[in-house]
Amino acid sequence: MQVNDAYTPQTAIEGVMHAFTRIGRRLKAKQPGDTIDHSAHIALFALRCSGALRLSELAARMELDASTTSRHVRALEQLGLVRRSPDPADGRAFRVELTEQGIEQWEDNARRRMELLSTALEGWSEEDVETFGRLMTRFADAVTARIEAPPGMAWADKGWAAMQAAGRPQDSAPGADDDAARGNTEQNLESTT
Repeated sequence: MQVNDAYTPQTAIEGVMHAFTRIGRRLKAKQPGDTIDHSAHIALFALRCSGALRLSELAARMELDASTTSRHVRALEQLGLVRRSPDPADGRAFRVELTEQGIEQWEDNARRRMELLSTALEGWSEEDVETFGRLMTRFADAVTARIEAPPGMAWADKGWAAMQAAGRPQDSAPGADDDAARGNTEQNLESTT
């Protein structure tokens, strides 16, 4: 049994949060065949979507501080997945970019995760998958709209568009506050720590 698999949500909102926690934890874990960890995958994803970036830009996209991002870049450099090149706009600075090996590594990792999701959706009708995709996109858009995102955050959408060239309907989701759900969630979170 996993840490919070025994938890029973008290409301529908708690159920959504619990499901996302379980899915997120498993998608961040190394999958069979992965050779890099989740944070390295995120760095490769940012570079795949945006092209060469200054270290400060990469740190902002990963939502990490510069020193942590620098450690990630050094590790990825040692693996031959990224390289530094002079910044044409400022000779004192450098940009980080993917190598061919880095592109292949990101695509392999993304492919494994797409296969995992495809396998998880086996037995679902095409209509159910389309409805699920539309609702997940609607939910992701609503969450993103409510969180103050740094400029240029749309880079994440570009990477998956490269993997899956498909249009998404832009629905809007109504927001709702549920104090009882929030209280139950806080109690359940405290009980798991």
